[in-house]
Amino acid sequence: MFKKYGSLNKNSWKEDLKKGFTEAFRVLKPNGTLLFKWNETQIPVKQILALTNEKPTAVQRVGKNDKTHWMAFYKGNQ
Repeated sequence: MFKKYGSLNKNSWKEDLKKGFTEAFRVLKPNGTLLFKWNETQIPVKQILALTNEKPTAVQRVGKNDKTHWMAFYKGNQ
């Protein structure tokens, strides 16, 4: 499956995702929306959300076991 979707580095995945969130919000225009998809088969979404200070404005769980989360983040006019 990693050939299709890639994989996270087991030693640096937290820092990599934290930097990714920081960069995504940096380049997101004011009043912009970021859509983020996460499957928590291996890493719970709670751990992923702990890597950013931003809070999603909407979360939709989908899939057979509700393990896939679609999250919408809104960047206000800051």
